[in-house]
Amino acid sequence: MILSLKNIIDLDFLLGLDEAPENTETKAIASRDRDIFRRIKNGDRLDDAGLIAGWLEHRRVLFFQETGNGGIGAKLPGELFESFYLWIAKVVFACGLAAGGMGAYSFLAYHGSRPVNVTLFITVFILFPALLCLAAALVGFHQFRSGPSGSGWTGVLHRLSMRLFIDKFMGRMQKWAAPVQKHFPQFSTDAKDLLHLDTRPFRSILFWPVFIVLSLGALGFSAGALGGTFFRIMVTDLAFGWQSTILTSGESVHRLVTWMAFPWSWAMPDIFVPTLEQIEGSRIVLKEGIVGLASEHLAAWWPFLCMGLLVYALIPRLILVGLARAARTLALARFDLSRPGYQRLLMRMRTPRMGMDIKETGGTRAKFRAPLPRPEPAPVEKKDEESVVMPQPDATFNTPKPKSAPVPKPEPEPEPQLELKPEPETEPAPRPPVVSDERHVKKNTTGALVLGSARGFEENDMEQIRAGLAQQFGVHVAGTVGIHFDFDEDKNQIATHVKDLGQGPLIVLQEVWQPPIRGLLYYFVQIREIFSDFPLWIVMIQTMEQGEKDVAPSDVNFQVWKSAVNQLNDPMIVIERWVSP
Repeated sequence: MILSLKNIIDLDFLLGLDEAPENTETKAIASRDRDIFRRIKNGDRLDDAGLIAGWLEHRRVLFFQETGNGGIGAKLPGELFESFYLWIAKVVFACGLAAGGMGAYSFLAYHGSRPVNVTLFITVFILFPALLCLAAALVGFHQFRSGPSGSGWTGVLHRLSMRLFIDKFMGRMQKWAAPVQKHFPQFSTDAKDLLHLDTRPFRSILFWPVFIVLSLGALGFSAGALGGTFFRIMVTDLAFGWQSTILTSGESVHRLVTWMAFPWSWAMPDIFVPTLEQIEGSRIVLKEGIVGLASEHLAAWWPFLCMGLLVYALIPRLILVGLARAARTLALARFDLSRPGYQRLLMRMRTPRMGMDIKETGGTRAKFRAPLPRPEPAPVEKKDEESVVMPQPDATFNTPKPKSAPVPKPEPEPEPQLELKPEPETEPAPRPPVVSDERHVKKNTTGALVLGSARGFEENDMEQIRAGLAQQFGVHVAGTVGIHFDFDEDKNQIATHVKDLGQGPLIVLQEVWQPPIRGLLYYFVQIREIFSDFPLWIVMIQTMEQGEKDVAPSDVNFQVWKSAVNQLNDPMIVIERWVSP
């Protein structure tokens, strides 16, 4: 399943609410996410994207119920962005269409004394749009190939485009939305949530919507120019001519025109390609004017110009827009759901929790009764001892006759009693659900490389660190490296372990009480420059000692670190905090 951009924006917005500094009810959030997991049909069989989509569906409903903003017109940032984007795309295309049509119509104004310059028309409406389309195709290709982790000039180009098209655009939208707050408070609240949203996790995806909008503007310009040119030709009698100081012969111009008309010269070449005679007959000599030029030669250029607009300006833009849409779909399909924030959500949903519900029966407590007195033991009666007579060996014993057994008396028949129907047994109350507390850890095939203070690793239990990372982010530790935060000293050890790492993340355990000085930040930047194929997770902990790693979202030091890391403007550097289960 592929998450749409609207769902990704809403996901980041709702996760940001859960990670807000004032939100301290982590157990309530875990119980809520686990309850949502139970409501999702076949949740155990869904992949990460499908499970997150189900969570979003229920979380949106809970958000509007909790905030009371579920009225008409209330929208989350994702839906608001989608509405804004559709309107902006329509407006940009319409503006390009109007600009191209008006530009071509005014350029082709002919007053009968001076014909339209073919060379200038080709330069402005055919050659220049074709070069812009080629440049846009190269930028899009490098963006698709390198992505946000590109290094070299492609990475610089990506960051520059994000700076111009995303940051500047969002800043301008914030200024435009400020006056709207007085008249549309609900709209301004939703817009504020969207405009102040942190776009770093999905900037690589935002590139393609901006790219498509700009391409639609250029497409509208070329379509408008073609329409304006064709309309001008239909309603007026135009005359086209060429003049050049460098090209003095008609043969050189004919070769150039034939080369440009190669894509369509196979179809009706006599109409869409001017002949050598027509080219020589439409040449304008400044001292002679156009008196001696034939009308059929001056009007022979318009099929060539219209086909040039169609082939070199309009069709490439259509193809580029289609490829950009396909690239956007592929970028959404490759969206990184292994980031720590998303994995923490998935672990909260998949992890069973111990739950016991106490059912109130409505009964009353029994009255207190004093204990009964303990009975005293009965006195033991002493029996008279009888003398024992020992029999003599020759003595004869007179045995008495046995008495006959007494005849038992007949028992009286019991009186008949009325049969009572048994009362129907009530079903026992359901027992409270007891769910196993065993963690469901989904191990990635690539694993993660954990970097931490060498002294801290020596004094710490590594199994506790492995279990904590697995329980929080669903990753297993493929290796550990004790670092000294000196890149020249640590890079060889990191490079040795990275060879067998695959595409897993590099996780740095950083104590939150240490200030984010330039040396530490530059150390992280060096890791990203050398190991650019691996995302870098900075997990903030209190200390390396056991049981003292938890960092609250309201921790001032954590907020300082978060602000400093965000200023690095690298979407592959993620900062998280340690949260014990």
